[in-house]
Amino acid sequence: MRTSALLRVALPLLVAAASVVVASPARAEVGRISVRAGTAEFGPGAAPQQYTVPCAPEEQLLSGGYAGSDPQLRIVSSHPSDGQGTPVTDGAAPRAWTIGVVNTGQAVRTLRVFATCLTGGDSTAGVYAGTQSTPFDPSVEAVCPQGTVRTGGGYWAVWYARLGAARVSGSHPAGARGWALDFTAPANLPARSAVTALVVCHSGPVVAVAAEPTEFDLRSASPLCVVGSAANLCVVPRSGSGAARCPGGAVLTGGGYRAVTGGPLIGPAALVDGPASAGVWTVSLSGTTAQDTPVRVRVEPLCLGAVAAPSEPPSDLLPDSGARVNKALALGGGLLGSLLLILLVVLALRRARRHRPPPVPGIEVVVRTVRFRYRDDAYREDV
Repeated sequence: MRTSALLRVALPLLVAAASVVVASPARAEVGRISVRAGTAEFGPGAAPQQYTVPCAPEEQLLSGGYAGSDPQLRIVSSHPSDGQGTPVTDGAAPRAWTIGVVNTGQAVRTLRVFATCLTGGDSTAGVYAGTQSTPFDPSVEAVCPQGTVRTGGGYWAVWYARLGAARVSGSHPAGARGWALDFTAPANLPARSAVTALVVCHSGPVVAVAAEPTEFDLRSASPLCVVGSAANLCVVPRSGSGAARCPGGAVLTGGGYRAVTGGPLIGPAALVDGPASAGVWTVSLSGTTAQDTPVRVRVEPLCLGAVAAPSEPPSDLLPDSGARVNKALALGGGLLGSLLLILLVVLALRRARRHRPPPVPGIEVVVRTVRFRYRDDAYREDV
């Protein structure tokens, strides 16, 4: 094979090998989103009942939520847990998402529970808590440490047998790294530690992506009035739903909701707060208000940019392969590039030798010289 033909074959291979070496590290340790789900049944009772959905052993928890349609199921907790339903805090790694429910009806009710998990990534999850700063504070916030990325959040409320629990009317992102709760508590509840906010934080090669929230208005029905001795007491039933997505190229990890105008809702509040469909964070609210004023709700998604979507293969060259394949491709590409480079050098040296001009035949002539010196008195030759 001629040298020029070898070069035409080797150079494209060298370029391809270099592209593998350069491109593979960028996608070598990306992760994929998996949404684990379970359907729970809750019987009537005056105490909270829990249901937990775990991530797989090799996965990291991102967030979680729930979806139902029955206002008789009162959600008193929606939080990251250790896999047994116990909340985790102070940087501990969560393994599952747990929902605590009180069934105020007389029949068995069902609820879908979700855990959003990350598989194949290099990030590490930790949970941090926040409690009331003052006894009468109507909100509470938990904050991720500097250098970590917020992926989801939740809460749990203390349930008292005869008094009930504080009612959460909003669970949503706050600032760049926080998770906040809006709630109302009956006056007879103990003053402090009625509600705890929990935020899931990831450290490692993950990046938060800004996303636009979605807002929707709660529809109002005819007022319901109770005739009293002094005046009529009326409330306005309200309901509505909305959903938010991440921008193109980003992956949904969690989300939350809060009322931006009107409210608060009285009675049952969130019926849905979770990834009820792929890539969409959905919120559905139902309740009543004391006044006939509009109520607008904001749904806020949380998105990551360095995580591959579930439908995308983590390797461009071998679909459905993982980071190990990309590492092997990177090493193989580097070795192939080195061998091709050596081959090109050898070919260049051989080509240079082949085009060296041959020696020209001839006769070697050796000339020896002598020097003569003349004197007037005699002739003498010196050799």
